[in-house]
Amino acid sequence: MKCTDIGKRLKTARELQGLSARKVSAMAELSLEAAHSIETTGRMPAIDTCERLARVVHVSPCWLAYGAEPVRRVFNYRKAPGFTALRRAADLDATLRGEGGRIDHSYLYSDPLGAARYIDLIRSARAMPVREAASAILEHGSLPMAVVALGAGNAQQESALVAALAQSKIPPDIDGEPSIEFYLVDSSMNLLSEAYELATEQLASFSIPVCAIEGDFNRLPTFSDMFSARGPRRKVFTLLGYTVGNLDNELAFLRDCLICANRGDLLLIDFVLRDDDGKDVQASLKHDPMAKILASGGTVKSNKLLAFLAGPVARHYGENSLEVGIRAVSDSGVIPNSYSVEFWASVDTPEGVKQFITAGWRRYQLKPLCAAFERLGWKTVGKWSFNPERPSALVLFQRL
Repeated sequence: MKCTDIGKRLKTARELQGLSARKVSAMAELSLEAAHSIETTGRMPAIDTCERLARVVHVSPCWLAYGAEPVRRVFNYRKAPGFTALRRAADLDATLRGEGGRIDHSYLYSDPLGAARYIDLIRSARAMPVREAASAILEHGSLPMAVVALGAGNAQQESALVAALAQSKIPPDIDGEPSIEFYLVDSSMNLLSEAYELATEQLASFSIPVCAIEGDFNRLPTFSDMFSARGPRRKVFTLLGYTVGNLDNELAFLRDCLICANRGDLLLIDFVLRDDDGKDVQASLKHDPMAKILASGGTVKSNKLLAFLAGPVARHYGENSLEVGIRAVSDSGVIPNSYSVEFWASVDTPEGVKQFITAGWRRYQLKPLCAAFERLGWKTVGKWSFNPERPSALVLFQRL
């Protein structure tokens, strides 16, 4: 029976957490020899003992006790608890009918037209050094892993990363299941369906199971059990597409949203580098690609990027009444020496002029950002530069 292998499962999970058998027993408030006894004899403990041990080594009690039936290795779709796209649509409508203000950038992709414009824009985007990142991930051990793509978009870069990891032929887990599981998380069902199709197609030859989760990654702790309920796996979180620069508070994201990350888990992010060496941000704004588009006479009707960024406002009020622009916000934010470039759309209505901010791109200096992340327990273990036209960095962190 599968319960006879409980000792093997407990030892595997314990060692992945870097804990001794006596430490696990103490943390579970059991006799100090309890964990060692289970590992060496394979005897089945009481249910409450299994639950205590499972909490300490961060696996499900069902898996620890019985090996649990493996999650069926089929492509599947799930929805995060409490998430509803219809409520988000109502929230967006209420904001647009209000006095103006900031519209969360995720609403740019919430309708089919916005998602289609976004995918059209990124098809020609420069590739990131994901192969180098995959090599760095594997340097920290060829362990079974769960790759969790937060804000996956169409998963173009994330799928390339997983393919590079799969080529290393990581051994299966202790149940004989695939060594890599791939989870796509996005609040846009339109993007999620495209990501699912692309990922399953590109990874089919590796037999990697793909799961699409419709949800808001800012509420990750409410559904993180969807990718951590099985046996011990190293989690590799990705936040690509310059998404970190759109967060209201990058450090709060690490502290609150990635609370589900265990020691040894990894985080891969990309962001735009600040290139002005601390000079006046208004001067650097002149060299921004968006400023060049606007200076050349680009409009919502003539430019795909402007049409995408102004999408929610244009669809509500019409393109003819819009004025768009960008501005630099020189506040440092929570990351020292960073600043933000914001895109705004203004519209003249019978109630007066309304202005909406639909997107922002925070720019960082590499050292201050890495130092801020390390203060919260995320050590820098790899960094690469790319895209000379828009100097950017791809950085890999590991949870201490």
